[in-house]
Amino acid sequence: MKNKDGKSWIMTKTFYGVVFSILIAIAGISTAIYNVSKTRNLIPESGNGEYTAPSFSTTADHQANVKVTGIPDERETTSEATMNDLNRPYTGYYLLPLNSKISKDFSNGDPVRSETMGDWRTHDGIDIAGNVGDNAIAIQDGTVKDAYPDDIWGEVIVIEHGNGLTAKYCGIKSSVKKGAHVEQGQVIGTVVAIPSEAADGIHVHLETEIEGKNVNPVKALNLFNEKTNTAE
Repeated sequence: MKNKDGKSWIMTKTFYGVVFSILIAIAGISTAIYNVSKTRNLIPESGNGEYTAPSFSTTADHQANVKVTGIPDERETTSEATMNDLNRPYTGYYLLPLNSKISKDFSNGDPVRSETMGDWRTHDGIDIAGNVGDNAIAIQDGTVKDAYPDDIWGEVIVIEHGNGLTAKYCGIKSSVKKGAHVEQGQVIGTVVAIPSEAADGIHVHLETEIEGKNVNPVKALNLFNEKTNTAE
C-alpha cells in the first residue's frame, strides 16, 4: 500500500511507532510472568493452598536493667565485715597499763573542761589512776616506735601492737628503748606526773590509733567486760 506521496506505509514513522509499542508490551508481559513464577517458588505450599507468615519472638534473651536470676547483685549485698570500722574491737585479750580503774573517759571528739589548762578541749584517750613510781606495763605484744620526754605529757612511749594498732602511753618514764620488742604484761616504765592534766591526779593517759586515726581505747581494745578495770 502506498500513501499519496507514493511511499509504502510500512516505511512510514507510524509503522515503526506501532512496532515499538508492541515490543514494549511483550517485554512487560514477560517480566510479569517471571516475577509471578519467582514468588511462587519462595512461598511454601500449605495444605489449604494459603500462605501463613512465620512468627518471630520479640523477646530478647537478655534485657537491659533486668536482674539475671541466680546471680547476686554485689552492689546490694555489701558485707558489713568488709566495712572499715576504726572502732572495731580487736580480737585477743588486752590489759591496761596499770592494775587500776579508768578515771576519765574518751570524749569522742567532744570538748570537755580541763581544770588544769582552764579551757575546753577534747580528751583523746582514757586515764587510768595510779601513783608516781608505779610500774606500767604493755597492753599487748608490740614494738617500741618511740620514747621521749614531753613538756605537756611528761613522758611518752609509743608502741605498735600490730594489725594497724598503735598505743600512746603518756605519763610513763620509759625503761625500754626505741626498736625494742615488748611482750604483753612486760614493765615498760614507771609512772610520772602529766603537766597538762595535773589537776586530775596521778594517772597514765592512754591513747590508741588504728590506721592512723584516734579511736576509743575501751572499744578498740575490747575492754567493755573488764569491770574490774573500769571506773564505776
